[in-house]
Amino acid sequence: MRLQAWQVGLDIQAGFARAIAVQRRRHGWQLRHWWQHPLPDFTLREGILHETAPLIAILSCWRKTLPALISLRISLPAQRIMQQRLAVPDSRLREPARSAFIFASAAKQFPLSMEHLVMDYRADPHGDNQIVVTAARQQEIEQWMACMAQARLFPDTIELAPCALHVAAHAAGLPGDALLVHPMDDAFLWASPHSLPFQFGLFSHGEIETESSLLEKVRAQYRAASLCSREVFFSGESPQLLVQNWSPLSAIGQLSAPLPANPGAFAPAVGLALRQADY
Repeated sequence: MRLQAWQVGLDIQAGFARAIAVQRRRHGWQLRHWWQHPLPDFTLREGILHETAPLIAILSCWRKTLPALISLRISLPAQRIMQQRLAVPDSRLREPARSAFIFASAAKQFPLSMEHLVMDYRADPHGDNQIVVTAARQQEIEQWMACMAQARLFPDTIELAPCALHVAAHAAGLPGDALLVHPMDDAFLWASPHSLPFQFGLFSHGEIETESSLLEKVRAQYRAASLCSREVFFSGESPQLLVQNWSPLSAIGQLSAPLPANPGAFAPAVGLALRQADY
């Protein structure tokens, strides 16, 4: 049987680039590769790519360790994503008029005009007849794609980091009503439970004094917090008893040593790798 291409999730955040590669085998997913590399401090600031030359050099070296044929998925920094919620338009409105109407309505609430944005929308299956419109700056996406191309990396998919967390959490069997918190080098990313209305946010380290204050802020910000389990799942190493630590590698059935010492840090990369392809 012809083996499928490696599905590679690449997560680049302030401080580190991390990647996971999986391959579908007869008995489930197999981990084929993992990689992490520290990044210079000036590479990313508040989600904005400032210095590309060092990153291109790092990614170019990494690309040489991968097969020629891969399915690459990347995430945009959550700090740079804009979202709005809208009511679902009249069902009689068909494509492409439907998308045009949705994007024009959402653009009125974003700080930039439509020609400077890349927008997408998805129905929120748990969001009371609403859709979620996501926007990113066209110039920033072009900068990321140019950086990748110079490293001979050509992404098939660009996904949101909190959506990648959802994929990893669902694949790992986490409860569908559990809030997710992912620690990054410069912030805490939180995401709604994967079976409840979609929402995410960020708190800088300076905003958080204790673990309990972080959880209080997350619950206060999430509009459907009353539907959530009391347990919050933390994709990192937390010595406190207020959260459940989880490993995204539990979503991959076939593992072999050596494995990362900090598996929680790879949660977005795992979700990207396991994500279904866009057709």
